[in-house]
Amino acid sequence: MTSLRDRHLATARGIRAELLELLEGMDYCLDWKPEPSVWCVREVVCHLLDTPPGGIHTIVRGVLSGELEEYDIWAGRTNMTPEKQAKDMAQLLDDINTLFQGLEQALGSATDDDLAGKPILAHLKSRGVDEHRTVDMLLERGFDGHWREHLNQIGDLRASLGFS
Repeated sequence: MTSLRDRHLATARGIRAELLELLEGMDYCLDWKPEPSVWCVREVVCHLLDTPPGGIHTIVRGVLSGELEEYDIWAGRTNMTPEKQAKDMAQLLDDINTLFQGLEQALGSATDDDLAGKPILAHLKSRGVDEHRTVDMLLERGFDGHWREHLNQIGDLRASLGFS
């Protein structure tokens, strides 16, 4: 039987590989939008990197270490700043790699009890709801589910630009 840690590590590696593949060749069109209401690739990437604030890896690390008992999260924000707007693809890739390295380090010695226990209070600011989430739940919904939705969004942008 596969441990929760191994399952989440495999998921993280798969998501990272898929994201990097989707970003391949998109250097010149990071800010392209098919219409004003659609997020560009940069906005999607910055949203993922900083939702929740500080990134999923910092929340997982904080919960597993016992240093974090609650966090805030806002849905639907691009998290764009002038600094992020100025980054080129290489710098965004560095940020992506930092997040995934941090997530792997945080999960590295976690046990199933660590992942299924140790609940954290999530303040879902956009919905005005507070709920307790374990790291397992956070990774299932807040990482795997959330990131895959946005990977599809990047895939749609690629298709709109004629990438195969």
